[in-house]
Amino acid sequence: MKESWKRFRRLSLVISFCMLALGIVMVIWPEISAVAVCCVLGIICLATGIYKMVRYFNLGFAGLFFRFDLTLGICSILSGILLLLHPAGAAALLPFAAGLYIITGSVFDIQSSVEMRRLGIGNWWLSMALGIVSTIFAFFLLLNPFQGVAALMVFIGISLIVGSIQNLYTLHCISSAVKASRKDDVIDVSWKSID
Repeated sequence: MKESWKRFRRLSLVISFCMLALGIVMVIWPEISAVAVCCVLGIICLATGIYKMVRYFNLGFAGLFFRFDLTLGICSILSGILLLLHPAGAAALLPFAAGLYIITGSVFDIQSSVEMRRLGIGNWWLSMALGIVSTIFAFFLLLNPFQGVAALMVFIGISLIVGSIQNLYTLHCISSAVKASRKDDVIDVSWKSID
């Protein structure tokens, strides 16, 4: 379980940093093509979906925080395939697709923060606050009140940045919980030789 968790933690970091990088690119260069963004998001969704499904079947204690990964993984894979097969058509639905993707992940991250609270993990409230902020950003994306494409791209970029920071923080909290559970599993034994 220790090796599985380390491997999945590394993959989570890679996916979160990819989302962060895409968000930064969209904020700095908002004139970037929506079709290109759909292709990149499609790859990220596909990778995330495969990762979530594999993680669902392989984690022990840490799996408590990822109990909905099978459903999320299937949805993410289907979204990724759709974005890659029809990027031009998906570009018109980009605010809705990005908003739905972010809001789904954020709601489940809020649930993870509730699980962290139940397990007595410190700073669970920060994870919940980030999840709520991310959900609000995603909700605005679903409403799509933006007049220009550049403003929309900047907002999607900011939403991806907030979501990836939230993912990184949640991952940090879960890693701390896994380390603490390993320490609890250690049994101190003292022995005495009898002559």
